[in-house]
Amino acid sequence: MKLQQAREEVVAAGKRLIEAGLIARTWGNVSARAGRDHFVITPSGRAYENLAPEEIVPVKIADGSYSGEIKPSSEKGIHVAVYRQRPEINFIIHTHQAQASAVSTLHRDIEINDPAAAEITGSSLLPCAAYGLPGTKKLMRGVVAALSRSRGKAYLMANHGALCLGEERGDAFRVAAELERLCAAYIMQRYLQLSGSEKGDWDDLRAYYLEHLSAGPSLKKEPAAGPLYSSEREKDQFHLYPGAGCGSPAGEAKRSRIAVALDGRAGNKGFPPEAEVHRLIYRRYKGIGAIVHAAPPDILTVSRTGRTVYPLLDDFTQIVGVSARSAAAGPLPEAAGAIARKLRGRYAVMLEGRGALCCGPSGSDAAAAVQVLEKGCRALIGAAFFGGARPVNPVEARLMRFIYLAKYARMAGE
Repeated sequence: MKLQQAREEVVAAGKRLIEAGLIARTWGNVSARAGRDHFVITPSGRAYENLAPEEIVPVKIADGSYSGEIKPSSEKGIHVAVYRQRPEINFIIHTHQAQASAVSTLHRDIEINDPAAAEITGSSLLPCAAYGLPGTKKLMRGVVAALSRSRGKAYLMANHGALCLGEERGDAFRVAAELERLCAAYIMQRYLQLSGSEKGDWDDLRAYYLEHLSAGPSLKKEPAAGPLYSSEREKDQFHLYPGAGCGSPAGEAKRSRIAVALDGRAGNKGFPPEAEVHRLIYRRYKGIGAIVHAAPPDILTVSRTGRTVYPLLDDFTQIVGVSARSAAAGPLPEAAGAIARKLRGRYAVMLEGRGALCCGPSGSDAAAAVQVLEKGCRALIGAAFFGGARPVNPVEARLMRFIYLAKYARMAGE
């Protein structure tokens, strides 16, 4: 593949990763072989939605060196290793897809017993690379070791995500899709084994988790009904979107917005009691510009345990924080202060039995927090069927969160 074509293929793949929900924000990376001696890879810290071909960085396969002012992905060493060892591979996508990420927390190689699936993934073994902090030589060594255990095209990366290889772009994405199906089936099969059921769906699996596997008793009382809404800051006020339900504010929701002053002395009479939660969060945390009430099934299920959620995945530590604490969700507005306090240093707080509030400097940041929290809750539920998984080391989690926030602030200031 020639240089320009390879760059265009990588740009197209990056957009497809976002559209398919296989990554959040700038996590993950994509590369394509460009001639005998080079490959091109996505740059570090740049959003895939707006990438241009000239931003895709050429890298030498021989030594991993590059030229120019644009820095390649910090994971370029992994791509170097693949292209050196696997001459038949011309395309690589590193994803953070939900089911594969959940299984990666188990730190185990998986046998693939389905011949049709093994045909797509290229092997009857799905190796799991040992854990290492993102961008480190330890992570690269773990991937290299996993490559030595299989000549396939699919690899798990412990507590991190997946590596999917292909002879071309479409091949790599087919591998990613099959890997997701395999990992979902692996978790479901374990549920059927433990429950003794002959069949079941994810609702059945979540119910079994709450009754038999969650740490501590699930909430006995039904939580207060109704959403806590979503909102966006605007100078000394914020806009509450009562029509937004438990999702991001958009469309019809914006037409029914309510403007609420941040100044407590102005009072909040006449506003929904949920508005006080948003007002206190914006008053307390100047860097938060958007809040989303999220209650997809996995987040809602874990919220019913009333437990603090600790990160099983690296992107959780970066985008959400070192944990997502649990807070009583009502009655409001009396509970607003306790909810706001639990958010300190984090971009998500679990609400007992009602999902979570996810935040960030912008609406897209809050949406990313929803995505990685949901994935983190899926990993927590899935791992419980295998005896649970260790959270990311707290010291390493704090380090990743610090580096992410510093890097994000630097990008915002450019």
